[in-house]
Amino acid sequence: MSIPLLSRLARLARRTAGVALVAGAAAAQAAYPDRPVTLVVPFPTGGNSDIVARQIAERMGQALGQPVIVENRTGAGGLVGNQAVARARPDGYTLLLGGMSTQILLAGTAPQLPYDPVKDFSAVALISKVPLVLVVPATSPAQDLKSFAQYLKHSPGAYNYSSAGAGTSGHITAQYFADAIGAEVVHVPYRGSSPALVDLVESRNAYLVDTPPVIKELVKSGKIRALAVFSDERLADLPDVPTVGEAGLGDVVKEKLQPWQAIFAPAGTPPEVEATIHDALNRALADPALQQRLAQMGLIPMSGSRADAKQLFEVDYAKWIPILDRMGLKTQR
Repeated sequence: MSIPLLSRLARLARRTAGVALVAGAAAAQAAYPDRPVTLVVPFPTGGNSDIVARQIAERMGQALGQPVIVENRTGAGGLVGNQAVARARPDGYTLLLGGMSTQILLAGTAPQLPYDPVKDFSAVALISKVPLVLVVPATSPAQDLKSFAQYLKHSPGAYNYSSAGAGTSGHITAQYFADAIGAEVVHVPYRGSSPALVDLVESRNAYLVDTPPVIKELVKSGKIRALAVFSDERLADLPDVPTVGEAGLGDVVKEKLQPWQAIFAPAGTPPEVEATIHDALNRALADPALQQRLAQMGLIPMSGSRADAKQLFEVDYAKWIPILDRMGLKTQR
């Protein structure tokens, strides 16, 4: 066999090998997922975030053809779980159940973060949202939000508001409300909503902001009074409660913090892998049984593209971080 022929055969062999390698890499990438996926929940078992995660994990696993395993990585208001995902390999096998509280409020209230809340994560798919409601004791002299605002402003520093904890959405919204109306109030943080509500019912605090599932039974029983909901529309569970705008303070309380949940992946996760995760979650959310379960928890399912998820995070981050900075809450967590 001549040397030129051998040379041509060698070149052909190299090209064939190169094509095989490229095809093999593409096949490996297209095989996602070929092993279980971990969904990190930065809160303890039994809470709303954990319940949502386990409901969607089961259904996402069916859509992906691989188990989705929920792993609770708790601590520091979500920081520990966030850090674990931020440091994970961006291959789609480690995901985060995050949201407004973990990705934005934490960034605006924690003194220091061991990761970049914007650069280290990618919002992949929206799950749900929940509005917040301002409630007062049944003994409160205020019957509506405008009279309540005047009530608070009348005696600076004389009234307390309670919350489920420093840095929570209820804390942020209650303080934002006070700042917006020009009232000087004192924050009393509790270890969860239940003890905060006990003291509100006993009229030890002037008001509290929390989610509908937490407060609605007490409202319906007359033990506390709901004055307004921080959303653009009234709630199906509390149809008689006006929005802040309907209550006459829309021009004063201009921003309405509305907690939401989403799936996040480490930054750098391939777009096609993100697309697979997004589609699996949307298939899970299409299940009527899951929609009913979310509704029972007071959550409103959200839909949208990956671009919608990224835009919601970017818009809320750009809006609320400056507000949180002005509120000076970093030392209160």
